[in-house]
Amino acid sequence: MNTIKYAACRLPRSLGPRAQLRCLAAVQPPQHPRRPFSTSPARGSPQKPLPNLPEFSLIGKVVLVSGAARGLGLVQAEALMEAGAVVYALDRLPAPSAEFKQVQARAERELGTRFEYKQVDVTDVPGLNVVVDDIAKTEGRIDGLIAAAGIQQETPALEYKAADAK
Repeated sequence: MNTIKYAACRLPRSLGPRAQLRCLAAVQPPQHPRRPFSTSPARGSPQKPLPNLPEFSLIGKVVLVSGAARGLGLVQAEALMEAGAVVYALDRLPAPSAEFKQVQARAERELGTRFEYKQVDVTDVPGLNVVVDDIAKTEGRIDGLIAAAGIQQETPALEYKAADAK
C-alpha cells in the first residue's frame, strides 16, 4: 500500500490531501535551535568569517553604497560591514545622519572594518567619477556597488513624470 510517512503520521494515499494535511499539522516537526546570521567578534578584535558560511565573507573587499547616509542604504552598508567589507557611503547630504556616526563607530569598534563618507550627488556624473576614481586609487580596488540612492515622492505611478525623477 502507498503511504505517506511523516514522524508519527502514516496515512494511505487514498485518503487524499486534506486528511494528509490534517495529520501533518498535528505532528510537530523537530525544533532546531536558530543560529544567528552573524556573530560579532569581541570588541577590538578583527572581523572573522563565519566558519560555516565562508562564501559570504567580504573581508578585504571594498564596496560603495550610494544613499548610505541614512535609511535603507545605511542598513545595507552595515550588513556589508558585518560580513567584513570596507564600505564607502556616497550621499548628497553635506553631513551624514547621527545614525551614520553610530554605525561608523560600531564598524571600527566591533567589526574591525571602516565606514567612510563621501559627499556626492549621483546625478552629477563628472563629480561622481572623481569620487569613485579617488576611492579606487586610495583602496587599490573596488569590488562592488549597491545603488541605494533614491528619492521619496508619494505620487501615483501613472502620474509620475520623468522630470520628477531628475
